[in-house]
Amino acid sequence: MHELSIVNSIMNTLEQEFDEAKLDKLQAIYLKVGILANIEPRLLHNAFTAKHHCGTRFHHVQLHIEPTDIKIQCASCNHITTVKNYRFACEKCGRPSKNLIQGEEMLIHKVEFED
Repeated sequence: MHELSIVNSIMNTLEQEFDEAKLDKLQAIYLKVGILANIEPRLLHNAFTAKHHCGTRFHHVQLHIEPTDIKIQCASCNHITTVKNYRFACEKCGRPSKNLIQGEEMLIHKVEFED
């Protein structure tokens, strides 16, 4: 289950970015996860819950996951298309495109702390 290693990576990143006092006030983590990122949001939530069950430092922290669409940019006309039904073709000129500009990412989009 690679979701547990992703949870560990997220928490390690936050621990590198914020000091201990700030982390003690952490309330929520917001992620943006691309459809092609090979991450199942439900399994990521389960891994986060299992890792940070009651009694741990982050047991009160909420994890929010926002899926991001697949977007391509046409090499011919430069148009950006949101991919529907895995049809990787420009909606403007109809040419196929493999120039992926969004859809594979997993980003820590925002973190919330109590005041």
